[in-house]
Amino acid sequence: MVQIRTAAWRAAYAGLVDAEVLAGLPEEASERYVRHLAEHPDLELTLVAEKGPYVIGFAVFTWDRTESSEEDAGPGVPGDVRMLYVHPDHWSRGTGRALMREGERWLTEQGLLPIRVWELEGNEVSRRFYTRYGFVPDGERRTEEISGAELPCARLTLPKDHSPDD
Repeated sequence: MVQIRTAAWRAAYAGLVDAEVLAGLPEEASERYVRHLAEHPDLELTLVAEKGPYVIGFAVFTWDRTESSEEDAGPGVPGDVRMLYVHPDHWSRGTGRALMREGERWLTEQGLLPIRVWELEGNEVSRRFYTRYGFVPDGERRTEEISGAELPCARLTLPKDHSPDD
């Protein structure tokens, strides 16, 4: 999963994130990351896409942590696409859409609506994927610190009438 995230970042964020930062991304999972996978919160779903014996993508869906603490998370709190990464060798083949569709179903079943995602501004790969899926910019913006650099992010929201089968 870490290798997929790193490969996706390097492909999608080239020119948006400093080349040294991209070159320094990890190839192996940290002990903290492995512990998190084993002890994830109740309202968090991690999906993995496989092709044969290989993991080619993954996604993490949860509640919007900017809206609620874990103790207060539940129906009525917005859902969040925390991560969705597909190895660049498998882009535009339906893997991301399949992960997103299952995540949308799960978030809807949990009552975590509306569903939101934050993306790095200028990331055309991400914008194209999410807008094709049905997400629309909602005007919210923030900055994220990545290795000391403040980078602008925009939030997209999935309209309430969207169906995972659209």
